[in-house]
Amino acid sequence: MQIYKIETEENGKELTTHGSHDFPCGSYDERFSHFVGGEVPWHWHDEIEVVLVIEGATKVECLNTSDIVRTGEMIFINANTLHKLTNHGTEDCRILNVVFSPKILGGGDFGLIYKKHVLPVINNKELMFYKFSTDKAWHQQAINELTSAFKVWDEKRSDHEFYMNIALMKFWHIFCTNHQDITSSKNASKTNEKRVQTLLNFIHSHYDERISIAEISRAASISESECYRLFRNALGCSPNSYLLNYRLRQSVQLLTESNKQIADIAYASGFNCSAYFAKKFKLAFNTTPMQFRKNYSVTSDPLSTNHLPVTLKPYRQDPKA
Repeated sequence: MQIYKIETEENGKELTTHGSHDFPCGSYDERFSHFVGGEVPWHWHDEIEVVLVIEGATKVECLNTSDIVRTGEMIFINANTLHKLTNHGTEDCRILNVVFSPKILGGGDFGLIYKKHVLPVINNKELMFYKFSTDKAWHQQAINELTSAFKVWDEKRSDHEFYMNIALMKFWHIFCTNHQDITSSKNASKTNEKRVQTLLNFIHSHYDERISIAEISRAASISESECYRLFRNALGCSPNSYLLNYRLRQSVQLLTESNKQIADIAYASGFNCSAYFAKKFKLAFNTTPMQFRKNYSVTSDPLSTNHLPVTLKPYRQDPKA
């Protein structure tokens, strides 16, 4: 099954199922040139994600913090963490990543390993991500474990789940043993995080309407200046930019998966002028909405390679495919 976009709930939670009920783990090989705008947009999921950079570099952003992960480096993204990945530099970044349920590490909620070594980590709200570099021996050891598992997974061996499970357990043991603060929590205030989530929920629910910054701000009971400050500090952009980007991404879905007229797609995506929509779309994707549809539509002939989108390669692909 090919998934050409990240589908989320209004609160930004990813809807993709990673793996299966009996093995909740998915592994993926992806290039950023295949993502719309060269980025994986803001989203979160219940699962833990580990990303290994094979070529180029990616900028990983979480609320109020970010880091650049370069070739050979790896990053752990904690469960339930709002995050975004963007191609960094001129080289097309290629990543291998695994997205897995924390329960795969400890056999369920009531297992001793899960309660003692997993739950305290995923409950540590200060630990949004952690980067593994090649200049530390234990970092390289963790990278090597996942690299071997990715190789076996790519070969589609009948026992690839076994190898991945073992590698994740070894990775977790290395991580917990060497990173002393992995389970610490200073009970930092979650007020700003909750406010940002409320603001995003409002935008995701009302992007197709004419909404103002004042209305967005009122959703979280804050002033407009505070709204701008939160977006800048937490997401690195203004609320206007986030709203525009979100609307453009919704239009991409309609262009590639429906036969609606361009003007209707503009209005359905929240633009009150089709000419303005076309202008912003071309600035974002370096092509017109009409040409984009011709190149990447999946409604005409889903079996034709002419319609397999270059910039819309699946961010997630079912490992069983």
